Amino acid sequence: MKTFKEHLGINTIRVGGLDAVHPIASMGKQGASKPPKGKGSKSSRAVGLVAGLEFTDRDKAVQSINKLRTSGKSHTHQVEAAITMSQRAKVASERAKDPETQKDLAAAHRVYQIFVNTSKLKE
Repeated sequence: MKTFKEHLGINTIRVGGLDAVHPIASMGKQGASKPPKGKGSKSSRAVGLVAGLEFTDRDKAVQSINKLRTSGKSHTHQVEAAITMSQRAKVASERAKDPETQKDLAAAHRVYQIFVNTSKLKE
């Protein structure tokens, strides 16, 4: 229940015989900021810029590596996308309950890691 002063909208408190506005009451409501619009608003995730990358098994990982190589993206972008997919495959293989799925995901992780390691040697 609001007090009489709150009902009237008075945000002052008595400090040392003087009426002062409470600093928190005068700040106002802070909302969540909106994402920027325009050219710079795109996600910086490397995987989102190369469509169709998958990590479910070895064959799809090899296809994804070929897509990365022929995508026309910079070398750094290709390595970042492969690192991201490798991390996703690793975590998915750790969380998978089916042993066959674990093997497939681990194989995809190894394919991505081989690509990343050989790409880093080229740098």
